[in-house]
Amino acid sequence: MITSAAVKHNDQVHTGKTHGDIVYRLIMERIFNYDKPAYEEGFVNGAGTFMSRHEAAEEAFRCKQIPAKKCQLFSYDLEK
Repeated sequence: MITSAAVKHNDQVHTGKTHGDIVYRLIMERIFNYDKPAYEEGFVNGAGTFMSRHEAAEEAFRCKQIPAKKCQLFSYDLEK
């Protein structure tokens, strides 16, 4: 089950409600510069494992968090 949006930066995973919220927080905390952000957007599951958007889409469908298969998961897909 997908539990939150996540951004992986320098092998650290940061979580939040949306990717935009996370990126904004990382910029405000000066963790990275928006002009040169080397990060990957994805999601975290219940076990705390970082998953790509593609992996998360498969997991969300399998766990019935989304009604149909998708190539990539976006945080708004999980809003209820």
